[in-house]
Amino acid sequence: MYTMILLLYLQAGLDVTLDQANLRGEFRSMGDCEAAARKLRGPIPIPRNVQAAWQDVMCIKIDPKVSVNQMKPVELGKLLQEHPPLGCQGEGAWERVAEMCVAAPAASKGGADSPGGKR
Repeated sequence: MYTMILLLYLQAGLDVTLDQANLRGEFRSMGDCEAAARKLRGPIPIPRNVQAAWQDVMCIKIDPKVSVNQMKPVELGKLLQEHPPLGCQGEGAWERVAEMCVAAPAASKGGADSPGGKR
């Protein structure tokens, strides 16, 4: 089993900071995880007072018995609300925002999940 870690980076001047990191989804194979990750990697709409914003994704192996709790989504909406971008910076960036709003796929584990098995 695999899950992904979403990494949101912001650049102000020459300083780049990791603004947020979140877990997302469960995948049966590294290939499935990477296919989903490709849609989420890249530039995102740039909040005002920031020169660049982008998201990277890492797929990591997890024990098949571990269930990934969905973390709260990246707070990009709040950031954009506080510092709205100056127009649309490109379809790809806005497409990634829409993709982040969709629930992550969960891999079928075959069999009943125990309600207490979440971590």
